[in-house]
Amino acid sequence: MSEVLVLDTALWIGIALSYVLGTFFAIDALWQGRTSQSTIAWFLGLVFLPFFTLPLYALFGGRRFHGYIRARRHGHEELDLLAQNAIRFLEPWKQPANELTRPLIPLFLSAPLDGNATTLLTTGRDFYGQMFQSIKEAEHSICIQFYIIRSDVSGNILGDLLCLKAQQGVNVYVLYDEIGSNGLQRAFVKRLQNAGVKISKFNSSRYIRTRMQINFRNHRKLVVCDGKTAYVGGYNFADEYLGTGKVLPFWRDTHLKIEGPAALSFQIIYSEDWHWATHELPTLHWPEPVEKGTDKVMSIASGPADSVESASLYFTHLIQTAKKRCWLVSPYFVPDDNLIYALKLAGLRGIDVRVLIPIKSDSWFVHQAMRDHIPKLQKCGVKFFSYTKGFLHQKVVLLDDEWSSIGSCNLDYRSLHINFELNALVRSKKLNQQVSDMLTLDFADSTPTVISNHWWPQFLTKCARLMSPLL
Repeated sequence: MSEVLVLDTALWIGIALSYVLGTFFAIDALWQGRTSQSTIAWFLGLVFLPFFTLPLYALFGGRRFHGYIRARRHGHEELDLLAQNAIRFLEPWKQPANELTRPLIPLFLSAPLDGNATTLLTTGRDFYGQMFQSIKEAEHSICIQFYIIRSDVSGNILGDLLCLKAQQGVNVYVLYDEIGSNGLQRAFVKRLQNAGVKISKFNSSRYIRTRMQINFRNHRKLVVCDGKTAYVGGYNFADEYLGTGKVLPFWRDTHLKIEGPAALSFQIIYSEDWHWATHELPTLHWPEPVEKGTDKVMSIASGPADSVESASLYFTHLIQTAKKRCWLVSPYFVPDDNLIYALKLAGLRGIDVRVLIPIKSDSWFVHQAMRDHIPKLQKCGVKFFSYTKGFLHQKVVLLDDEWSSIGSCNLDYRSLHINFELNALVRSKKLNQQVSDMLTLDFADSTPTVISNHWWPQFLTKCARLMSPLL
């Protein structure tokens, strides 16, 4: 009988404690929530169903990456000292604000930089080939950052090259996401370390406050060589990006090579991420910029450490400023309300708005959630196309006749509000025409998107949409 009483007492204490904790974190959700829908869902779940909701909130509830903010503030002076020469060098290349960039400059603490040459890379072989050549030619420093790095054939070729450059005295830094690259073999990491390569994971559970916040991921894809050449886009580093995968045999993606002053602005972003991951400042080369072309390039780094929803505001602003056309490509299309309203208004204004998505996704839930938004936007004049040639993974925006955006950010809740993302916004009629030609070919390999009217598929899409904040 006494044992039963002890168990009953412990049970009631556990129940009371769960409700106390649930109430506490419900206030936390109310305080830091970014959208009313997710805030209400978390608040009600934590108050009335704390047993089930508390573990989920610990993993997925946070919308601010507090550890990153604290590390950035703590190392702010060091990072400023590290980059002050680069900032001084970049001053002559900064472009004055215009209609498009005026709100973006204070939002991203960056400005378009003149004097760049850009090269559009549309296949894995093109990207890997150009990147390998830049790494081979590097004399001072190499920065590598991917969401996914695999220790497969491609990864080992990259690893061999990086080991060789480190042994030649080049400072080599490799940063990978701990979730995206969770299959990376320890032997691969150890081999690079033994050769002198500095390699680290971007671990979101570094501090007690973020110990369980594995939901935050560094989704950026960036390579910078000698502070002179940068690569930004959608490619990760693994065999499947060459189109050799068994499940997804054809991979359609886009990357951008940037030569000129803007490479330094991307190197500053890398330095910040490396400082967070290691508490150390990377020893990189900060050369005085040299003019390589006439393209204006602006670095767009967004993430959960920002005080506002910078990624969502960025894409919303691009859509709103469109005068003639706005073509968007994303493998995952689960936009927030801001983007939906902007797309509807653009379509109603008569803008040529097109959205290219894959006909089959690598995520069943995402594919179902995508289908819920399409009919509503089609009614407002937004045209949807489904890519049929293979898996579509590129993240591209084509705006009117001068502007293009290429990077890592998808048009879904995760990229817009949770992940660390990186894009390049380029003003160049030449690049804009190249992107237009590229997407015209992609549309030729696509079919108009048709959504079923049957109740069962619609029911699935409605249910999947409820999980949008977690997808």
